[in-house]
Amino acid sequence: MTIDENFDLKGIMKNYLLSQKDVGKIVGVSRQFIGSVLSGKKSLSPEKKKVLLDYLSYNSKYELETSVDYLRIRLKTLKWFEVIEDLLLMDSNLFNIDVSSMHNYNMSMSYGSIRILRHSENIDMGTLVEFNGGGCREFEQELKDQNRTWKQFFQDCFFFSMEQKKVSNFEDLDDYLKFTRLDLATDEMYSKKGNYDLRKLYDKMLAGQIQTPFRQFSSNESFLYRDGEFISTGLSLYFGSRKSKSIYINFYEKDKEQSMARNLFVDEIHELYGYKNRYEIRLFGDKATQVIFDFWYNDIPLQNLAGQIISHYLDIKDDKGNWDIEWLDVFGSDKSYGFVNKPREVSYDRTLKWLDSSVFASLKRNMEIDRLTGSRKTMELFNEKELDEKNQHLVDSIVKQKKERAFYDNFHEMIELEYD
Repeated sequence: MTIDENFDLKGIMKNYLLSQKDVGKIVGVSRQFIGSVLSGKKSLSPEKKKVLLDYLSYNSKYELETSVDYLRIRLKTLKWFEVIEDLLLMDSNLFNIDVSSMHNYNMSMSYGSIRILRHSENIDMGTLVEFNGGGCREFEQELKDQNRTWKQFFQDCFFFSMEQKKVSNFEDLDDYLKFTRLDLATDEMYSKKGNYDLRKLYDKMLAGQIQTPFRQFSSNESFLYRDGEFISTGLSLYFGSRKSKSIYINFYEKDKEQSMARNLFVDEIHELYGYKNRYEIRLFGDKATQVIFDFWYNDIPLQNLAGQIISHYLDIKDDKGNWDIEWLDVFGSDKSYGFVNKPREVSYDRTLKWLDSSVFASLKRNMEIDRLTGSRKTMELFNEKELDEKNQHLVDSIVKQKKERAFYDNFHEMIELEYD
């Protein structure tokens, strides 16, 4: 991309899914200024245009691996055997009854580090599925054996819940399905060419070069005596409160942490496991649900989501107040993640995408069976289905929006032809 008279800010923002706030943050101006640029009242200088284009072309220079590292799912059902058999697709006979429980549940079963908890009477607490870090790795093996992925499992969570609640849209699940916690862990793998030094982030935080909405920041580094000297167990940086039920971020030197845990030298950790730094994000409640939804339904890779969330909460500058190149080497350039505080409206395009990936194949199969057997059962069921008031209102609203959009698109095409 080059800087010329055809620089199209609107097109760039649409292509990269950038908000006015995102662009302002990148080039160092206010959101209001970007709004004025888009309305034609002001313009970006060539220098600012170059800053934006350079930023968007920046990719990570390190090998990153992002994984699900902790997961809790609450389903409003007391049928925990069905959850194991029909959702996890595991043999419930493999699970052992635990002597004690947790999280205020009074019944618990576990298989390795995969734990299923149930409250015998409280339907609102229902059944809790919990995977700690080890449980996530164990369940990944189960998924592999089942020929499933995390994305397919999250999809199955919605489908299983829809079937249990007898609804046809996941928007109607209400509070039946809740993802109460999700941890994303991104490992920066060791590189002989060098890696990011987390101590630079620590220094920047103290120097005021990191803008963040968090009101708490702490660090920790301990030392152990080994072979005649004190050796660091690794620096850890904590953004936010550890007691938060919203979001909490933790970065640490994983190579040194694993060196102590496995009683190996750091060089051996690099050689055997490839670890250097770890960047963890802990999400709760609606934030966890939104990220899982974007991973599954909107097809955003976990690594992109992790980078966007970190970008949203940590705006890291260099000594001159520009975005920090060394930090961009880690995650590359990405837009800031936008958490929403209200339920998502049903989108025609998203629903069509869901139908294409999950429904049309089954519908086509049934219609083909009907054609070959002379049956009309599928079409009869389809024709008998009536839209309720909510869905009829949705149809009217979407049709109105599409007609208005078509009118304005045609109007702008006519204007452009007049000026050509």
